[in-house]
Amino acid sequence: MALGAIAGLALLLGLGLLVCLIGWLHGSWGALWLIPGLLLLAASWPVVRALRLQAPPLEGVAIDPHQAKEVHALVEKMRAGLDAAPVDELRFDVSLDVKLVMQPRLGILGLPRRVLIIGLPLMMALGTEPLAALITHALAPLRKQGNWRDALKEALREPAAWVERQRRTWQVLEDGWTRSRLLPWWQDALLAPFMERFLPRFNARAVVLGREEAAIADRLVLSQCGATALATGLMGPAVQRRFLDEVFWPQRWASARESHLPNVLPLRELRALIGASLRHPQATGWLHDSLQALPPKGDLRASLRDRLALTGDAARLSKRASEGRSAADALLGRQLDSWIDLLDTYWQREAAAQWAEVHATHREREKLLTELVESHTSRPLALDDHLLWIRTASLVKGPASAVPIAREAVSRYPKSPGARFLLACTLLDARGLLPSRHLLPDLPPDANEALGLLRELSDEHADDARGGASDSHDQAWALPAARRLERALIQREGIEALRAVRLRIAELERDAAKAMDVLTDFSGLQLLGPAKMGGRSLRPLLDRLKREPAVGRAWLLAKTDTRARGWVLHLLVIERSTSLEQPGPRHEWAELQALLDAPVICRVIDLSHPDWIGPRRMDLVQQIQETSGGRIYAARGN
Repeated sequence: MALGAIAGLALLLGLGLLVCLIGWLHGSWGALWLIPGLLLLAASWPVVRALRLQAPPLEGVAIDPHQAKEVHALVEKMRAGLDAAPVDELRFDVSLDVKLVMQPRLGILGLPRRVLIIGLPLMMALGTEPLAALITHALAPLRKQGNWRDALKEALREPAAWVERQRRTWQVLEDGWTRSRLLPWWQDALLAPFMERFLPRFNARAVVLGREEAAIADRLVLSQCGATALATGLMGPAVQRRFLDEVFWPQRWASARESHLPNVLPLRELRALIGASLRHPQATGWLHDSLQALPPKGDLRASLRDRLALTGDAARLSKRASEGRSAADALLGRQLDSWIDLLDTYWQREAAAQWAEVHATHREREKLLTELVESHTSRPLALDDHLLWIRTASLVKGPASAVPIAREAVSRYPKSPGARFLLACTLLDARGLLPSRHLLPDLPPDANEALGLLRELSDEHADDARGGASDSHDQAWALPAARRLERALIQREGIEALRAVRLRIAELERDAAKAMDVLTDFSGLQLLGPAKMGGRSLRPLLDRLKREPAVGRAWLLAKTDTRARGWVLHLLVIERSTSLEQPGPRHEWAELQALLDAPVICRVIDLSHPDWIGPRRMDLVQQIQETSGGRIYAARGN
């Protein structure tokens, strides 16, 4: 039983004993004092619920102290070097990261267990010294924390570490909290104000100190482990993470097409592949992308480029992570095989539900492909359905089978940027990696055709050359085309052409940012209309809405603005149902947004969000609900 539940039970028992004692002293149970006693018991329940609130289950598998002793010794060595608080639990998972999780035992009062989770793939990818650097970085927020008196003095003198620990503690509670289904005004009388009012304000201020704490952690790693270990620990996983996301995991999940149960052993296969990933033909491009990318949402660490700048000239270290003996071999030895088997079993169990969903999705795509072929045989498809046909054929049968379908779309709709973009993508995907220009100076005709199409789409004057803009989605296709062209030129090692494309990408990104600033401004008169998307394209979204009990009605609208010509922002507007199964009011509905095909720029608006409640948005909400043809879904009874 969690400590919070024990504390809540003790509170209720204490109040009950207090009521019994007062009754015994008065010698009667019918006196009026019982009424305030019962009210006191009722008022204590929200406190009990706040104390027994639990975090979501931890990822990975726990490591007992007598297991993986070398790993425990390494963590203890790094902890002692920081003079940090001890780690309560050590775990392995299947990620490419080291993370510290603060798991509260007393609900919002905290008293967290400190859990360090180390990714076994990361141990197989790095040597012992780079792994030690990443462990040191993860443990940095625990530094100089002794007893509560020392912790209080340290928090007053240097608050960044304490604030970061508290932010992480409350963050896991926020992830695990959902409103009570029964009498939420009573049961969540304490938790709701804390989660919806206090915590967002605390997080907004804690972000600044969190970034400061991340910078301090980098400097501590430099002083304890050295620049080489930190640079290797940062640069190697940055490339290997892209290898996992774009090559390794897609290949493993492709097996879900044939089986409804996981039938792969990813850790077993990854052991032989992770070290060679730094020599992959796309490794240079992945490294460049990682150096240019901003940190993901919620990550308070600086960008990879800024963090590597602390280590000096570290570009030469890009292949050092694959040299020498891995940390997994050095620290686990013969135990490594058993840990791989254990984590493979864990991954199969955790991935079973998603695997079955991917299998079902593939079967639905096969049916959709058959439907599109039969429909096109009887009557040519509209542009929207033809583009869907290209994407579906590429996913089900491979990009080579989608090339003739894309050529037919371009011949029937020559001014469609979507058709030309998909033709270029299928041509490149069917060919695979492009060889370096030093190995093959002249590309085959189909590859040259694809690069030419991408150049046309990314060129701002392409519309003028063709006699005017073809439709309102031209601007939305330009940036994806430029980015795909950049990837191809990186493979070709065309330095001069690559420089020009990157300048064009920067220009398009500035244009896109300006357009989104305009389109996300909801003050004043709004130009709203129904989204021009066919029923087949919306089918995955509608199926997902039907399985979501929290959604009562949904609208899909296209917002335009004369100040952002050529750009369209799609608004997926959600109105909650009366179901008791509801996420928090600030739920982002990312799973719904992901079901809309690129390059549709979509924003989900939840009418239960605090920003959309009240008289300030009343006229706009009414305009959304009254837009003709905008509603795409209504649950039964709504």
